[in-house]
Amino acid sequence: MKLASVIALLSVAPLLAQAPATLGVAEIRAGMKGQGRTVFQGGKIERFDFEVLGVQKNAAPGRSRIMVKAAGGPLADTGILAGMSGSPCYIDGKLIGALSTGIVFEKDAIGGITPIAEMLDQLRDIPELAPSRTPLILPKLEPPRVLKAALQGQMLDFQSLMGETDPQVLPMTLVGSPLGAEAQRLFAGWPVTFAAVPTLSGGREEASPLEPGGMAAIMLMQGDLDLAASGTITYVSGKRVLLFGHQLFNLGAVDLPLWSATVATTVASYQNSFKLAMPVAPVGALRLDRNAGVAGILGAEAHMVPLRIGLNLGGKRTLNFRFEIMDHPVATASLAALAVAQTLEAHTRGFGLQSLSMQGNIKLTGHPAIQIENVIADLNPSRMAQYVGGMLQAVCLNPFEKPVFEGISLTIKAEERLDLTAIAAVRLLKARAKRGEVLPVLVTLQNIQGVRETATFNIQVPSSAAKGKATLMVGDGYSLTAADPDERVIEIASLGDIVRILNGALRNNHAYALLVQSQPGAGLRGSRIEGIPPTVASLVGGDGASSDNRLQRRIVGRAVLPLEREVRGLAQLEVEIE
Repeated sequence: MKLASVIALLSVAPLLAQAPATLGVAEIRAGMKGQGRTVFQGGKIERFDFEVLGVQKNAAPGRSRIMVKAAGGPLADTGILAGMSGSPCYIDGKLIGALSTGIVFEKDAIGGITPIAEMLDQLRDIPELAPSRTPLILPKLEPPRVLKAALQGQMLDFQSLMGETDPQVLPMTLVGSPLGAEAQRLFAGWPVTFAAVPTLSGGREEASPLEPGGMAAIMLMQGDLDLAASGTITYVSGKRVLLFGHQLFNLGAVDLPLWSATVATTVASYQNSFKLAMPVAPVGALRLDRNAGVAGILGAEAHMVPLRIGLNLGGKRTLNFRFEIMDHPVATASLAALAVAQTLEAHTRGFGLQSLSMQGNIKLTGHPAIQIENVIADLNPSRMAQYVGGMLQAVCLNPFEKPVFEGISLTIKAEERLDLTAIAAVRLLKARAKRGEVLPVLVTLQNIQGVRETATFNIQVPSSAAKGKATLMVGDGYSLTAADPDERVIEIASLGDIVRILNGALRNNHAYALLVQSQPGAGLRGSRIEGIPPTVASLVGGDGASSDNRLQRRIVGRAVLPLEREVRGLAQLEVEIE
């Protein structure tokens, strides 16, 4: 059913109701009694009772929390449930705020209410349209380090990028398709927990009404893998809706699908009880994510990043999957990596020999497509997921402009063999080379079964090379990139630079021979040096002085040997240039 049809079927009467009267924190006293609204089963809004225990002043600078003890429904057995966040609470018919916090391992249903004035203060300016330029989120690391990780086929974890999360903040429960261990590890450090709750099917879903106390879900990923955060509607005024009473991730301006939801059941837990809530149908778009809650527009549509994965199982059959993922500087990379890891974990083998090869592209408006090419000889699918996530982190966390994604397309082939080659030995036919001549290099390659083969590199020694010592480095692309002594000298001045560097990255399925000389030269920060290879980072270092980064080593010759299987190893030899 299309979004317009769904919206047309919803009752609009609650949306046009007058905003309720409110009661400020200064008027609230211990012992006051009130009622809250939430969904415990299906889509029916039910009432629960509460008694005010007191007001916690300065729960955060300038913020208060109303502490209450609740009763009713299943609360005697469950305590405060995750998913009740946003439940509107009233005293004498006046709205005081949203139930938003509980206590881990609680025996009684004691929780905290976010005052409605704080929610209205942070969420009153909900944009009708999604912002064309979401404010950039810069990581705690310099962007060149993010780029260098991508060039080595790695993504940086959440804590490395954004720092430690507040241990006092209860993690957000994300519900949806069951996730494997590798997929969940990609979210290490994120303030989230996962609950496997499949979306209902068969036309028996009972969505709660779009009014205070009703359930709603925010979709982070949808399609062949669902991932959502569910909570309760606090306040509705026209098309504007406030939820949760606490942050999703406190990301500020966002653009995410907002769905109606239903509750299958409540789960009592000694640690943290929760609702098994499931999205039912799209009803709008989330536009703000702040400390005091989240806010959206009913009837609006959200923009997501389309991701397609084609999985070829040994040439016998091909499976096609489609996803839509959250468009955000921090979340997009992790969600794309999660989709790759979960697809591979669900459909490829977990024991025995296996190789995975990937090709594809990332299409950005206004830039050439970023080409994807990677080979993994490994049973662990997280390495391929990390490769995709690292590329997207380099794009999404750039400090220059917000990338506009047209789509991500990946084709992965799984073979039940180990396509792995090691660089076993490197030999020079002569230890001296004249400028202007070809330097032949013999490389011995060995596969996993121990079978060896010899390949020859022919490196042209340019007439511009300096007389004296040079170093020959032979290895796979990732090992050579890791040999970069200082990523700070990477020069990037635009998103276009990042796209070009990623497209020129040294690959892990090629062997390279680089002839390098130690020749201090012009610093990379001022202007790009002609002749530096596309990775820019490889074999280039600074002298440690922040104001004088100088080229410490210069690549004077290079050759490449495409192998179409994973290559590992690095060897170095000395050469005399005459």
